[in-house]
Amino acid sequence: MNKHEKKIFTYIIVVSCILIAMALLGTILSRFNYQDHLDETVITVDDTEITLREFGCYIYEVEAFVQKQALLYDPENPKHWWNTHFSAGMDSQFVCDLAKKAAINTCILEEIYSKKAASEGITLDIAEEKQALEEAKVLYNSMNSEQIRRTGLDETIIIEMRKKHALALKYSDHLANSLSFTGYSEEPEKLLGWDGAYFLGEILPEHKVEMNDKVLDKITLGKITVNYE
Repeated sequence: MNKHEKKIFTYIIVVSCILIAMALLGTILSRFNYQDHLDETVITVDDTEITLREFGCYIYEVEAFVQKQALLYDPENPKHWWNTHFSAGMDSQFVCDLAKKAAINTCILEEIYSKKAASEGITLDIAEEKQALEEAKVLYNSMNSEQIRRTGLDETIIIEMRKKHALALKYSDHLANSLSFTGYSEEPEKLLGWDGAYFLGEILPEHKVEMNDKVLDKITLGKITVNYE
């Protein structure tokens, strides 16, 4: 190799190293850090903004539920279940995506139902509020320190979310006993769920829902409060 060829070779090596370094830096800078976004709004229902920190309550509960299935499917590597793909035509999705869809839509439904309950004078009685507080305490105590750190949750937030859940459930029961479901073949409980025909066709369209896809698209369920490294 002559002197000129050595210069060209050296130049190629230097440029390649610079390009590799820039690519690595870009990857590091673009890496999504869940904790950096905890106080950003991820879902807005009408005039109510729900932060990632609050949404973390739904993430934790859904992940805990699906993780039990994952451990039954493959105790040695539960990630296999989270990455399983279900083929169902247009609705084909991975388990992790189905789980996120359930968390998002449950959050939206509970926000709508709890607000409707409040506007119609439906509240929790003493026993129902006490039960919500007890459920919040159980949920909080089921979380380890790393899960609490990752979600940014505390007992106060969990209590408010469990109260919202209880009120939404009470309002759903109220609707089931007061509405006419003529023309529908499913049970009211199913029709009023987040994927129910009545909720999707009659209730949801009356409300404005916005989602912060810049954050939500970066979230993958199955590795936030479970299977983390």
